[in-house]
Amino acid sequence: MIINNNNIRKYPLLMIFAGACGNLYDRIVYKAVPDFIDFHVGEFHWFIFNVADIFISLGVFCMILIELIDIKVFHQIQLYKFCITFY
Repeated sequence: MIINNNNIRKYPLLMIFAGACGNLYDRIVYKAVPDFIDFHVGEFHWFIFNVADIFISLGVFCMILIELIDIKVFHQIQLYKFCITFY
């Protein structure tokens, strides 16, 4: 899927794949995935995560954005084609 993809979708897929490989490496070598980034803002405690989790999260976020933008552009093209056929 990544190799055959020649557009912008390959980069988020690579980010997700790299994060998964990082977590797999940690799981094999350390027998656990160490999470070491921990945020606190006052009484609010955020998730604990690692760099591989950041790559996976950003990759998924970018894939969602790309799909939303593609759907919007697709509908605009379909509307344009519809208008031309009746013009």
